[in-house]
Amino acid sequence: MQELTSQQDYRLRGVAVMATAVGAVAFGAFAMGALAIGALAIRRLAIHRTVLDSAEIKSLEIQDLTVRRLHAAEVVVSESLALPESGADS
Repeated sequence: MQELTSQQDYRLRGVAVMATAVGAVAFGAFAMGALAIGALAIRRLAIHRTVLDSAEIKSLEIQDLTVRRLHAAEVVVSESLALPESGADS
């Protein structure tokens, strides 16, 4: 009889250890996901608030760009450039 309860305790202990391990893995995965999402959000915030006083870039390609004010000493356009019609000239 005591041997039967000993086996049941052993099985119960094994199930408890497995359940704890699965819970720890799930909690760790959730925590890693939360950290990754937080890091992306912080990186986006940091990039959003970056102010450059001066920069030198050899090559840059941008598909869509909206600019409020642009000061340039030299602009070279390799393909095509379209400027919107200004309503101020009317």
